[in-house]
Amino acid sequence: MLKEIEIQNFRCFEQIKIYGFERVNLIGGKNNAGKTALLEALFLNFAPEASSLGMLRELRREPDKAIEAMPDRAWDNLFYEVKKDRFIVIIGKDDNNNTDRVQIQLETNSVRYKIIFEFIRNEDQSTWSSTKLHPGGLMNYRISIDEVPIIPSFIRISGKKLTEAYDNARLDDKDSEVLKAFQILDPTIESVESFSIGEPTLYLRRKGEKRLPLSLFGDAINRVAEIILKLVNSEHKILLIDEIENGIHYKNQREFWRVLFRLAVELDTQIFATTHSLEMLQAFADVGLKPDQECSSAYFELAKKPKTNQIIGIRRDLETLSYAIEHQKGVRGE
Repeated sequence: MLKEIEIQNFRCFEQIKIYGFERVNLIGGKNNAGKTALLEALFLNFAPEASSLGMLRELRREPDKAIEAMPDRAWDNLFYEVKKDRFIVIIGKDDNNNTDRVQIQLETNSVRYKIIFEFIRNEDQSTWSSTKLHPGGLMNYRISIDEVPIIPSFIRISGKKLTEAYDNARLDDKDSEVLKAFQILDPTIESVESFSIGEPTLYLRRKGEKRLPLSLFGDAINRVAEIILKLVNSEHKILLIDEIENGIHYKNQREFWRVLFRLAVELDTQIFATTHSLEMLQAFADVGLKPDQECSSAYFELAKKPKTNQIIGIRRDLETLSYAIEHQKGVRGE
């Protein structure tokens, strides 16, 4: 399980080190405080592959044609203040003191621009993988959003992919978790079924009603389906969720956190999520502070230093977080 991460020259981070990650981690802060960038750094730490870079472009909705038109600027957004002469360094350390180091540099000459990845494992600094990638080479490293352990705030996987994910969960006898999560949002839902008539589709049935396709049940149901299915099917032992509150009514957030806390322990998976929502913060603190809660959790606040504008990460224990919310002492980087 990851315990700390250090990031240098990546996105909005000149240099930041964050300690004390737990089984379930919630990240808050103002807009442009680096919440999504932190998830991206975590993603590169857990999936140090050329395909991960292509996925980051997709998550940022950066068009492929921009690479073709301006290859010399293809990597600008990766580097802090476009300082492409410096390395990007991401160092993660787990609870056994194993260290993974991702190092990214831009190599240029008068003709071509290419990015070099080095992935280094453990303290002996032995390189276990290195990749040189030209801007146009991204086209050869395509992966689908449903194949990676990250859930963006705005991209949704297709109904077909959700149905395939549900069938995988059913093979492992984990499909009941999907129904339990749906019933948090709508207690009248009594069954979930997959059908492959035309195109694979998930159907839900409310008590006393006919089956209806999942797409008719609104954004919250679809988002919860994606989160739970990625969690129960994950082979990565990590799940990254951007803006976890999207679509989930505040009255259902505590029960939803209870499900995530339980599954994180049962599936030995570490969860990192970001939020803008005060209600989601309160729900997280309430569930984490329950006396019978076995899942370790922590809240991290990203904020900018007033004088230097450098982003820092502050860990708040849940008692402090709950007190600050209750007494309006300022959270989310305020």
